[in-house]
Amino acid sequence: MCEFCTEHGEGRAWYLNAQNYATELLNEMHRQKFIAQFYEDVIGKGQKQLSMLERVFQGKIFIPRNLREKRMERSKKSHFGQIIPIGEIPKILRMARSIVRVSCGCRWAAEKKESRTCYGLSAGPPDWYEGMDLEFFGSPDVSRFEQLTREEAYHAMVEDDREGMVHSLWTFHTPFIGAICNCDGRYCLAMRSTVGQKIPSMFRAEFIAEVDDKNCPGCKACVARCQFRAIDYHGKKNPVTIDAKKCFGCGVCQAACPQEAISLVDRSRHPVGQYYWV
Repeated sequence: MCEFCTEHGEGRAWYLNAQNYATELLNEMHRQKFIAQFYEDVIGKGQKQLSMLERVFQGKIFIPRNLREKRMERSKKSHFGQIIPIGEIPKILRMARSIVRVSCGCRWAAEKKESRTCYGLSAGPPDWYEGMDLEFFGSPDVSRFEQLTREEAYHAMVEDDREGMVHSLWTFHTPFIGAICNCDGRYCLAMRSTVGQKIPSMFRAEFIAEVDDKNCPGCKACVARCQFRAIDYHGKKNPVTIDAKKCFGCGVCQAACPQEAISLVDRSRHPVGQYYWV
């Protein structure tokens, strides 16, 4: 299990521990301050920082490992995530008293386009997003909160899953969990940082994808859908293999497979289960 599970999970996946959604955590002053500045500090400034890193890597300038690790350690204390497959989402939604949907900050930062694929979760009252200023998005229509039931939120995320979006949950000053995001590698700051810049902003899922060769049709739908370059196509005899060391366990490939030839297995029981980083 990931280190958050050990520290905050009470012997199970940390995101299934109801205490990590509790109002008692929300009432702590340092967390309230972090949430109030979240969009400016994480999305606004984060976009600029990531763009700078991309330019550095394009110029083939070496970033020392110790600097990457320091950035990661800061993130783990403030705003850190974990990939979750769609099957885990109902378990998380059951712990939420209220759910709101808002525009994706990463997509807005990249293209100034609305994509309602981020979900705030609250076990309050009060809700952590109560009174939050979303002027970052630039217009009242885009910045408004959209209240959803658990069923509405889940079905919306199932549609996100079918479209190939990767699901992840996020802390607002760890271990307080406040959101589920659905995004892809073209826009997601965390995915681009984790995979592209080798500065992890999230744990891999508690699962790894495996393919059943007997049922695999060799259609390559999973290859096209995988955002972590973990799936390779080899031909008709042994069509597809999944590299467990690259797999993040998001399960998006599973949704894409027309023959249900892909399953998710417990990462802790897998030979490469210790791979929670890039």
